[in-house]
Amino acid sequence: MNSIEALRLFVRLADHRSFSAAARDLGIKQSTASKWVAELEHQFGRMLVERTTRSVRITDAGHRLQHRAIEILAAVDALAVELSDRNSEPMGRVRLSVPVVFGRLFVVPLVAKFLARYPKIDAVLAFSDRYVNLVEEGFDLAIRVGVPADTSAKGRKLADSRRYLVASPRYVKKHGRPASPRDLEHHPCLLHADAGAAVMWRFHQGTTKAKPVRVHGRVAANNSEAVLALAREGLGVALLADWLVAADLKQNKLVHLLAEYHTPPAPVYALTPPGRYMPFAVRALLDHLVESLDVRVPLP
Repeated sequence: MNSIEALRLFVRLADHRSFSAAARDLGIKQSTASKWVAELEHQFGRMLVERTTRSVRITDAGHRLQHRAIEILAAVDALAVELSDRNSEPMGRVRLSVPVVFGRLFVVPLVAKFLARYPKIDAVLAFSDRYVNLVEEGFDLAIRVGVPADTSAKGRKLADSRRYLVASPRYVKKHGRPASPRDLEHHPCLLHADAGAAVMWRFHQGTTKAKPVRVHGRVAANNSEAVLALAREGLGVALLADWLVAADLKQNKLVHLLAEYHTPPAPVYALTPPGRYMPFAVRALLDHLVESLDVRVPLP
């Protein structure tokens, strides 16, 4: 048994939960895959998988091996690239977690150009606005808007985006404009958050420190495009990214409120798992995003 290939197989098995699919990925027989996993279990003295007639469950020890194997394989692959003159073109699979709306608008077009440039790289894109655990969920790269919640991940800032307080002209005509951030306590706000979560919006003028205002509303949604649609319908005040509301502001579908106040910018970060080594394909995609991502939009 080749230990490196056995670890590579086990990572595939943990991803697919199928011996046949993992074996197919590596171009080996299913019986060979089963034999390699059995040898790994014997080598480490732990049960790594529980087999049933319909599925494969990874044990706690198996998950620990999976996470360490990902780091080991990344180091081996990186070393192979460094030592090989022939392997100058990046190749392999990149698993990427992206926010739903920002990913569709900004990341997908850049990934498409990247894949056209590097035909030997495969990409798996998972769309979610939640903060994923890169190691536990097997992601090579995550793009997030906002300050990263995972302090163990390595972060690289890609851009800054501003946020604008907006409402529809119909809403303003009916409810009036807030004169200060404190007035928002008396306005129905459209919350980009999970239901029941406390939401604080922060505003500042000039160099003054940003002050938090707790806002409330009838509607909470975990999708910014849904919040935008509700704001257009006059259901409340929303705080949304400039790149999302720019077109509506230009077309007078939305009104910019409290324009003399500013909110802290929402940075865009690329996050990678902790550890020293980064696969060549992941590094190439990260460099492409750093060079190409531009969220600047002209605003009225």
